[in-house]
Amino acid sequence: MGPITSREQRAHDRRPLRIQVQLLLPGRPPLVMRTTDISVSGVGLLSATAPPDGLRVVLRIPMPNRRAPTTPPTVFDVQAQVRHSVFSSREDAYRVGMQFLQPSDPLLVAIGNYIAG
Repeated sequence: MGPITSREQRAHDRRPLRIQVQLLLPGRPPLVMRTTDISVSGVGLLSATAPPDGLRVVLRIPMPNRRAPTTPPTVFDVQAQVRHSVFSSREDAYRVGMQFLQPSDPLLVAIGNYIAG
């Protein structure tokens, strides 16, 4: 058996998602970041700087509704933690892996519906 790929290590399916989210830190203005993908366990972000592993933040995510694309997105706030940050020369940005911490049931349903298409 060969080495386990990063795709095989993931516990949940991911789907590309290219939207802007806000990263909220106490006492600071919101930081706008772009997403790369999403799953029920977390989201990939692109950042100009490398946030420290373990940093806890609130993400404000406007989730699109793929089943009703003309409706406005539903905005969710979720606590998340930086799991990794790696510079991507192709993206000219840091690819940041964020893990959701106790996401709400409505957010999980919205992500599940988005992934299912």
